[in-house]
This record gives sequence, C-alpha cells and structure tokens, in this order.
Amino acid sequence: MSSGIVIPPSAGTIQPPIYFCDKANALPVLNRKNVSKEKWDRVRELSLLDIRYNVKIPLLFVLWFAAGWITLRADILAVKLLGITVIGLSISALSTFVHEACHTLISKNGALNRWVGFLCGVPALVSVSAYRSIHMAHHSYVKSERDPDNIENSVGKGRPLVFVYYMVLIVGIYIYLFTVPVVGFQKGNSGMRRKILSEYAIMFLVYGTVYALLPANILLTLWIFPLLFAAQLSNVRGLAEHGLTTGGNDFTSTRTVLSNRFVAFFMCNLNYHLEHHLFPSIPWYNLPKIHRLLEPELRAAGASVYLSYTSFLIDFFRASWRGIIPNVRLIPAHLRDEICL
Repeated sequence: MSSGIVIPPSAGTIQPPIYFCDKANALPVLNRKNVSKEKWDRVRELSLLDIRYNVKIPLLFVLWFAAGWITLRADILAVKLLGITVIGLSISALSTFVHEACHTLISKNGALNRWVGFLCGVPALVSVSAYRSIHMAHHSYVKSERDPDNIENSVGKGRPLVFVYYMVLIVGIYIYLFTVPVVGFQKGNSGMRRKILSEYAIMFLVYGTVYALLPANILLTLWIFPLLFAAQLSNVRGLAEHGLTTGGNDFTSTRTVLSNRFVAFFMCNLNYHLEHHLFPSIPWYNLPKIHRLLEPELRAAGASVYLSYTSFLIDFFRASWRGIIPNVRLIPAHLRDEICL
C-alpha cells in the first residue's frame, strides 16, 4: 500500500468509545505489526543515537545559570518573573533527560547514561534508577490494571474519577515524587535497590549542602519557585499523555500534542508521546520524524493527536464536566468530524 499501513484480514475493527461521539465509524485495531517493512527499516535508522544532541544538557544548565544571574540583578518584577519562568522551563527540560536515560537514549555506555540522567534528575528531585524501575512497568502494561501510572485504576467511573483527574492536574507531580522512590524500590531487584538508595543519599547530601550555603531568597528565586512552575508543567504534560485514552490498542493508549517549536524545545519532544510508546528506542530528537512517518497509521487508527495543549485542556474540562468514564477516548474536534457518524 502507498500509505505503508498493513492491515491483515484478522485485524478486525471496533467501535471505539469516544467522547462527544454517539456513534463512531469502525476503525482498525492497529499495532506495531501493522507498520510496513519499509517503515520499520526507517524506524531502525532513527533509533541510532547521535550523541551530538547531548550538548543540549549543558546548554540547559547554562540557560538556568544565565537566567538566574539576570533575575537576581533585576529590579523590575516582570523581568524577575520571566527569569523564574525560564529557569522553570530549563528544570522541566532537564527532567525529560531522566526519561531518556531510563531508555538508555543518552549513551549506550550504561554508567555514563545513568549518571548523566542522575545529574539531570537532581534539580527535579527524582532518582533516575527509581524512575526507571517504575517507568519500565508503565511501558509494559500501559493503560491496563497493572500500569502503575494508570489514573483510572484508582477509583470508579463518574464524578469520583473527575476529582482524581483534577487532583492529578493540580498536585499530581508532588504525589508522584513520593511514589517513585517507594514503588521503584518495591519493584526493583537487589541491584536496583542499591542504586536507588545510593542516588537518594547523594541527592540529599547535595540538597543539604545547597540549603546550608545559599541564602533563602536566592534558593527560592533560583530553584524553589521555578521548581513549582516546572511541576505544574509536568502535571499538564502528564495528564495529556494518558488522560482519557483507551487501552488495548497501541495507537490509542496514549496521546501526542504537537504544540509549537518553543514548547517542543523545552519538552524535548516528549509531547510526541504516542510515537515514543510505539517505539521507545527512538531518541527525543527523532520523534517528530517518526510522527511524520506514521501519520497515515495515526489517522487510520483514530489516534488522539492534538494541535495544542490549550485545545486539549478545553476538551478535557468539557468532557470531565459530564463525568469521566474509564477507557473512553478523547480526540480533537477535527478528528471527531471524520470518525463520528
């Protein structure tokens, strides 16, 4: 086929439950096996690491320090707020490299990959080994009862689930920061547990040293306030990644938000989350290429691909106002026009 989609007769179709859609056209249940050989060859090419892109990590630290220097010397409130925002964006971007390290996408050298990921995780209060322990389970059981990140496992349908989703949007990352070391330690083997304990020991030593050396006003301006801003960005991103998606289908269990280049830069393309779940071996800098490669499959499967986080949040609040039903997918209006009868 010219589109590259391979759909064998046994693939079958479903009527997927979709918000704001009383009846949907039958859509194929696609998975990675439905991707053509030619596209698989391209996927393998895009899985090769290019370590030159790792220069972004020190650049983000430089951006943090430069913004901090300007912020501390500024007398204008707007400049201070802008500086805090830039620092928060830098911390948020650095935290995405913890995710890259979990998939060994910083370096094929295990020790280097781990410690660079650890360094990027220190500002965001997360251990790379603890996160890896829980994140691998998430990838293996995404959107199922065994998925540790599946919000819809926590409570029944309707209004109680609305409350849980809103709590995730407001304070989700703070709960997650306490969950990661506990669940990560529980799921890890003895070697992983030693790594987790050693990393948190080093982190607390760093935090104690920073607290002892820096005055409170500098600590708040250069780290705490920006960290709170970064936390809210993580809440929105996390909600968009898997909130109101449907399981049992590789192309519908997560979501991509295209957004703009500015957002994609500070999210290190993690907004292409559907493509990441389909091919976790793809490094962050090649995810947009994978999206363009798979556009026919995404459209055929009725995947949830939003153009912006604003449009997603508007649809999310509209859907949640009615009461959330588990395993019902939220897709943008322009796609609903094609799918809904």
